Amino acid sequence: MSRQQEQKGFFKTLFSKWWAWALVPVACIALIFTALIISFGLAPESVKEVTSQKVEVQEKLDKSEAKLKKVELSLEQTKSSLKEAQAKLADSEAKLKKAESTSKDKKEASKKDSEALESKLAKSESSLKETKGDLKETGDKLNSASAKVTELIKQLKEANDQVAKVKDEVKTANAKAEEAKAETEKALAKVKEKPASAKEEPVKEEPKKETASSGSFHNPVLDLNPSNVASTIKSNAEQRWKDDYQMQDYEVQQQTSAYNQLKNVAVDSEVKQTQMENALSRWGYDFEMVQYEYNEQMNAYNN
Repeated sequence: MSRQQEQKGFFKTLFSKWWAWALVPVACIALIFTALIISFGLAPESVKEVTSQKVEVQEKLDKSEAKLKKVELSLEQTKSSLKEAQAKLADSEAKLKKAESTSKDKKEASKKDSEALESKLAKSESSLKETKGDLKETGDKLNSASAKVTELIKQLKEANDQVAKVKDEVKTANAKAEEAKAETEKALAKVKEKPASAKEEPVKEEPKKETASSGSFHNPVLDLNPSNVASTIKSNAEQRWKDDYQMQDYEVQQQTSAYNQLKNVAVDSEVKQTQMENALSRWGYDFEMVQYEYNEQMNAYNN
């Protein structure tokens, strides 16, 4: 049951009682007296004061409303500033992300460049090490070549000493041969002497043999087999410079050059042929020494 229905039921029950109707005039009278008491109890000053308070309250209310409007306006401005700040913050965040992305890209590029530079540096260091190794090897070869040159100079000096010694021996032998020839001529002169009564005839000197035409002499070097010469030169170089292929090649070139030069010598006299035969007999396939001795002998002969 609703409240209104309950009230209706209450008043219906109340007005159904007789005593309830008796209370109605009493209530009216009490209401009148109450109104009189209130009207007499309230003075005009109190009404003015209440009105004044009402006006003050209204003014305060108006001021409060004005302040409220200002606060609302300030709030709106604050909201607007907040939106602008949020927009700026979003823009700054976007710029920051972009800057971070750019920085990351630059770091990646720098990293790649650094790796490329490190790779180039490693290659340069490797090339430098190889160059140093080649330089050291070249220095060792140069030292070895210098030592070989020194050895060759020493050997050449020894060969020159031997040639000088041989020349001395040849001179001594020639002197002895001249002495033997003189003694032989003296002995022959004594044998050919006539008796004392006979007229002595002076001993005629034998005329010197004149040089024959160039057609009757030949170069003995041309009698050598070129194939045999080449193989012998190579074999001698290998034996002399074992495991030193550079010096073997040098030796072969020098001996071959001397051999070719000897082949081109014009042997147009007995002296030249004899000296060439003697040099070949003494030095065999060492054509450098053959050439050296032949040239020295011919220089001495021509002087």
